[in-house]
Amino acid sequence: MSTRAEEKDRRRQERLERERAQVLQARRRRRLGQLGVVVAIAVVLVVAGIVVSSSGDDPPSAGTRDASGLFGVAETRSMLDGIPQSGTVLGDPDAPVTLVEYADLQCPFCRDFALGALPTLVDRYVRDGKVKLELRLLRFLGPDSETAANAAMAAAEQDRYWTFAELFYRNQGDENSGYVTDDFLRRIGGAIPGLAPASLIGDRAATASAERRLAGFDASARAGGVNSTPSFLLAQGDGAPKRVEVSSLDDPGAFTGPIDRALAAAT
Repeated sequence: MSTRAEEKDRRRQERLERERAQVLQARRRRRLGQLGVVVAIAVVLVVAGIVVSSSGDDPPSAGTRDASGLFGVAETRSMLDGIPQSGTVLGDPDAPVTLVEYADLQCPFCRDFALGALPTLVDRYVRDGKVKLELRLLRFLGPDSETAANAAMAAAEQDRYWTFAELFYRNQGDENSGYVTDDFLRRIGGAIPGLAPASLIGDRAATASAERRLAGFDASARAGGVNSTPSFLLAQGDGAPKRVEVSSLDDPGAFTGPIDRALAAAT
């Protein structure tokens, strides 16, 4: 019988292989499509087409760097300013539609969503109370994911969970390189108004409630067949969330159709 650590490692490897294959396949399709258009127009445009294709694969910008060395502090404050946070939920608790995201704070694809599509969705749907967001953290990727998720739960106790997560993504390091240190967490906590930075260190392992909530996210992910991050579900009112498949993580248009349909059905 495999140990818990071996099982987590196996799941991690399977997930990484699956996601990398999906990304490579999507990039190949995009590049081939672009190349076909370029050749049809003129050979002289091939170089320009390659440049455009390559730039399309660039990750979203992490934002500006502040005096402390953190990226995205100003951008995060601008995006979330004035929007209520309650535990793991962002937005009006009475919003008619809920977008649920399963994510791992170390996941680079989750980062693509957080920096790419999310700001537009917040501005278009969350700020005016149409949609609320719920972030359910998983710990697929190893020790740094565990540390990060526990610190996030400490931030949730102070209703700063979404601010913490967004800043974490903007300063995400190499997977399981040991970058999620006490100093790293203090720096992020120090950039969040109203948060006690020490709580991210002292409370993260001490809170049995944090582990219960994270275990609950694990259980709901298994029940919903979620085996990769990010994964998304939409719920209308008090209805059960339903899986949503999206074609892009950094294009808000991949999300607006399903959200608009859910809003229309909820009214």
